[in-house]
Formats: sequence, structure tokens, C-alpha cells
Amino acid sequence: MPLRFDSSQLFKLHHRLCDGDRTAPDELAELILESLVEAIARQFPHTDEQIIWDGIVEAFLDYCARPSQFDERHRVPLDRFLQMASWRNVANALRGETRRRRHVETMARIDTTAAVELDPTAGNVIQQEDTTLIQRQQLGLMNTLQDPKDRQILALRLQGERRTEAFAEILGISHLPIEAQRREVKRTKDRIDKILRRHGGPP
Repeated sequence: MPLRFDSSQLFKLHHRLCDGDRTAPDELAELILESLVEAIARQFPHTDEQIIWDGIVEAFLDYCARPSQFDERHRVPLDRFLQMASWRNVANALRGETRRRRHVETMARIDTTAAVELDPTAGNVIQQEDTTLIQRQQLGLMNTLQDPKDRQILALRLQGERRTEAFAEILGISHLPIEAQRREVKRTKDRIDKILRRHGGPP
């Protein structure tokens, strides 16, 4: 369902962006982001909120960086343009996640099958070695973080957790609006990733 805005208001903000007005992105974000989240969430009802938020933010920032990509002559309203771009980002993210998961599962099956064919007891040995290595790697990552909350956040991520609510509970921000939770959770994740990269760990 298309979003509803005052077309003249969006028209003016678009031209201010094209003219390099630095205040226009903040005004546009305040006007449109919440409605974009609601619209995309309806289109992807069973998708993690962080994936939806990331797709919308990517579309919004890309537009703000290159507002000329929006062509008024196509007669597509700006809000509809941003909604379609956000939808594409989320759909691409979901396809990429599905491909990545299938690839990991396939490679795991291939590795395990090959090992067992060589030695019936190899499967258990390899699994134990892999588990030990992973545990050591995870412990090393944990030791680079001083803040207990950062360690809890990293632990959840290593377990595959993606829900914003789970991270927000650790940070003690569950009382905040969901958009504010997403921003703070993303800020925390980015900060942790920088610490890990400085110490040679994966992002």
C-alpha cells in the first residue's frame, strides 16, 4: 500500500537535497522513516526487524547521497520510490542469507561425508576438533571485550541471534521506541566490530 504524504512537502525536500541543503536529510528522515518501516514490515511480516531496518536505511542513505537518481518525470512519488528501493534491499538481503545458509550446509555435509568415507571414526574426531577450535576462537574474541554487555551482545551474535529485542534487553533500552532500539543496537554492534577488527578478529 503506498505511503501517504503531502507531495509538495516531499517535492521541496527533494529539491533542497539536490541543492546540497544539509538539514534536508534529517527532516526527511523524521517525516518518512517510521512509515517506511511500517510499510516494509507489512510486506515482510516474518522477517527480522533488523534486516528490514538495514534495508530501509541503505535505501534512504543512498538516495540522500545521490538525490538525482530520483527522476520526477517518471511520475513515481518520492515516498513510493524509497519504498520500492527498500523492498529491493530487504529482498536481496533475504536471498543472500538463504544462499549463504545453503552453501554452509552443503559444505558441511561434503566435508563430513568425505571424512567418514576415509575413516568411520573420523566424523566424531573432526567434529570434536572443530568444536574445540570454534570454542577457542570465540573465547579469544570475548577476551578482547572489556564491557560485560559487549560480551553478552557478541555471545548472542555468535549464537546466530538477530532479533533487535534480544540485544535491546541486554542494553537496557527495551523501553525505547523500536526505531531508537534499532539505532542503538546497530551503533553497539558497529563499535564491537571495530574493537574486534583492531585485535585481528572477524567483524
